[in-house]
Amino acid sequence: MVDTQSRFFIDVGTPSQDSAGRFAPLDYSDTSLLTTFHQPGSYNTPTGEIWRLYSQPAQTAGGKRLEVLVGYSLKAPWKPVETLDSQIPAVDAALRRDADKIARSLSATKASLRLPRPGLAVDGYQLVDSITQEVAEQGPYVPSLLPPGVPLPTPGRRFYVSAGELHLAQTATDTDGRLSATSFLMVADLQWVICLLALGFVVTGAIARTLARRFLRKYFAKIGMQIPSVDQAIRDGEGQNVEFKRGLSEAEGKVGSVDNEILKSVAAFANTNDGVIFLGIDDAGHVKGLPLDFTGRDRLEQKLQNIIRDRVRPSPPVKITFEDLRGLWIAEIAVAEGDAPPYMMGGAIYVRRGASDFQAQQEDVVRLVTQYA
Repeated sequence: MVDTQSRFFIDVGTPSQDSAGRFAPLDYSDTSLLTTFHQPGSYNTPTGEIWRLYSQPAQTAGGKRLEVLVGYSLKAPWKPVETLDSQIPAVDAALRRDADKIARSLSATKASLRLPRPGLAVDGYQLVDSITQEVAEQGPYVPSLLPPGVPLPTPGRRFYVSAGELHLAQTATDTDGRLSATSFLMVADLQWVICLLALGFVVTGAIARTLARRFLRKYFAKIGMQIPSVDQAIRDGEGQNVEFKRGLSEAEGKVGSVDNEILKSVAAFANTNDGVIFLGIDDAGHVKGLPLDFTGRDRLEQKLQNIIRDRVRPSPPVKITFEDLRGLWIAEIAVAEGDAPPYMMGGAIYVRRGASDFQAQQEDVVRLVTQYA
């Protein structure tokens, strides 16, 4: 918690095994306050506490310059007995002794700056980078100020990373904006978060690939279909990639023998090669047309889509269009050679040979399976 006017830290969390006790945006301490206590002195905090503080410069074995601050509370609500004036010389001696101990520990190793609490007589300590004013390490709370120019966190929630852990911090201010309090808790170990994100990426990629194979392959297959025009089909007649049908069965919503023949051709083209079924042209290539208005065309297309989806498994890449040929409507069912054979209609596999559809033989099934395995 920070007093936004004086920038005084009213309370700072103490590091523990379960809590980092550190929040990077506020991990600063004004060294101008620290350096005023190169000789032991008393400091009255805005919260009514009285502290005896002492600081001294120190340098780590790696050459990093720090300011070491140690403090002892002479008067505080959490201390039942105040320190007598006659005891202050002993307090000052303890402050110097512990500050020297910390300074010697810093100069002896390049390892972590974290210091053990046992063996210190002071109530708290703080190690601050002399250049950046960042807090390198701190023990239990000692009075400190947020340096000028360091912004206070904006109210709201945010994630941050500390010591390889992901934390969630929440900042709030009181009604007059005088106090800013930030609380935080560990969400997860960062390595686990990275692993979960990586797993999510892999799973998402697999799902996307599956969906792409399922839907996009049909789209691109239909784009690349090689099918003849109506005029060319009438001129050349039925063949390996052309089939003529007079129309669908007359019963609305029902599947008759004529529809089954159309579905066999759909499955055969999907198993063999791109092909198109022209509805409204008889076997001899005579254009008979379909009695369709706009609504009729829509209903016919819907029926074709439904029976193909329900009766041919798996559903092959199919595109249905209509063409006005000299005042007569022709429906075109363009079927792309699929990449997930065998395609079956009524439990049977059909292939295209010349102008006819045949039920697949054993060698046809082997070819389909091995070709797309």
